Amino acid sequence: MFENDFPLLSTASLVALILHTAKSGPVTLDSCEKALGGLFRQANETPGLPPEALRERLAGHLSDLEIAGILVPAEPVPGEAASWRLTSRGHQALTRHPEGLDQTDLAKYPEFAAHLRDTAHHACGMDPRGAQFDEGYRAGMNGQPFTGNPYGFDTADHQAWESGWTEAQEERRKGQPG
Repeated sequence: MFENDFPLLSTASLVALILHTAKSGPVTLDSCEKALGGLFRQANETPGLPPEALRERLAGHLSDLEIAGILVPAEPVPGEAASWRLTSRGHQALTRHPEGLDQTDLAKYPEFAAHLRDTAHHACGMDPRGAQFDEGYRAGMNGQPFTGNPYGFDTADHQAWESGWTEAQEERRKGQPG
């Protein structure tokens, strides 16, 4: 299922729902869920996702909006669920984007951009074809021809060997007098 299969569940639509709901006062996860249910009833549609998946999406958007400084936790009330209120940045965001924001819009806020950088997938730094690269490098340094690549032409191993061989040729050229 794609996000566009259910337009009311797109990131922008859910964020718009949260922001418009928060315009009237602090919101909770439950109040956002209730507002979303009302939209589905008004549209005479069914969500197409289980309630826990809807709740998880809303919770994620509340978290993103808090990170971006659009929402802040409201004063806790003993015995009541956590709630958030709009900040001045949130009011500006709602005025500029009444149809909602997506992650591209949120990334314009420095706090959210930093969060994306901090949580982005980082390569582990290990090359899975390191042995083939090294083999090609040694072959290049030992003067073996480019055609000495032992791996099948259209394979990642072939490419890694070739990259190693090319690197060796560049190293050898650097070592030669100009």
